[in-house]
Amino acid sequence: MRIEWLDLPDALDQTRLPMPPTTADFLQVTQLANLVTSLFWGNNDFYVSPENQLAGATSREDVRTSYAVAREPLTGDRPDRIIGYAALSLPWEPASQPTIAEVNVAVHPDFRRRGVGSALLREAEAEAVRRGRTVLQAWTDNALVDPAAVGSGPVFVSGTSLETGLTPVVRTSPDSLPDAGRDRIRWQAPDAAFAAAHGYELAQVEWTSVLDLREAAGAALMAESGSGAAEEHGYDLVSWEGACPEEDAESMAGLLGRMAAEAPAAALERVAERWNVPRLRAEEGARREMGLSMITTAARDRSTGQLVGHSDIETFADLPQAAYQGNSLVHPEHRGRGLAVLLKAVNVSQLLRLKPEAERLYTWNAAENGAILRANQELGFVPVATHPAWQKRA
Repeated sequence: MRIEWLDLPDALDQTRLPMPPTTADFLQVTQLANLVTSLFWGNNDFYVSPENQLAGATSREDVRTSYAVAREPLTGDRPDRIIGYAALSLPWEPASQPTIAEVNVAVHPDFRRRGVGSALLREAEAEAVRRGRTVLQAWTDNALVDPAAVGSGPVFVSGTSLETGLTPVVRTSPDSLPDAGRDRIRWQAPDAAFAAAHGYELAQVEWTSVLDLREAAGAALMAESGSGAAEEHGYDLVSWEGACPEEDAESMAGLLGRMAAEAPAAALERVAERWNVPRLRAEEGARREMGLSMITTAARDRSTGQLVGHSDIETFADLPQAAYQGNSLVHPEHRGRGLAVLLKAVNVSQLLRLKPEAERLYTWNAAENGAILRANQELGFVPVATHPAWQKRA
């Protein structure tokens, strides 16, 4: 086994054979990443195309991602096969000295428990320290609690250990899900066992929940009609797809700046972020390069003309069946008026109108965020998986 850092291509060149080594290597990484997620979920709702994954690693100004890979030497003229990788993401915030690094390790199931993941993690941690980062964080998919809600089943890949399926499942009562915490983690699952063995501590638990969009219209309309928040308190609701309208860009940037500071973090260390219109536009440009489209509904205070809350949903052109809830936030001075449920409900209606082919909407919420979990329940979201965050000081 040999570990090395990849040189990322400027673009993927798949027009000739043999492909350039940088393209061939990155394709192997994306294939492995998609294999791992499909094994967990039992579907392709989290597939990321090679082009989108490359754009995600290189197009954003506020975070860059590098890949260390483990190779299995092969005989003859064939290139060494990539059997695992470590993705090291380094967020950068101009307002402060960066301290946090995010690490994600993936190993092909046929090569696990051979020290591959440990070697990759050591390499990524050493590089993070070399770049001055002192806090290491990772998010993982831990266990499914309701596989039926996402149509999940064993994934069959003939001739490998994948024939039996590797999706870890926790059977639990849905009534107890909002109280998720340490006791809801499946500690024998590969992610939890690996994190604990390498000194990472559980810092936060999130629920992944899913809304069946084929049955969502009624609940969304009921939530919309049942809330008088907009009219009673002097708000106008505005919706758009893609870039934020120019007249709202400044107040939208202000809302995004609050998100990192106010989102529930449990024991996770967070860095306050500064947002302005140029950063908003740069983020929108990165989304376009990643093939990501954003649907947004926001509340504008009539008395000031400022946006005071918003809810985002992300979609990808090559994943028409799935959508993903992004940020949802209401300014503290405007809470307690039903805006959170209203914004989410109206945005679900926008999704149904703009993307009628979408079947499922996924969302991730901290276990301690009871208000948003109750709002999700009102709209028909079902908790389907645990999504823990791990943290370690370098």
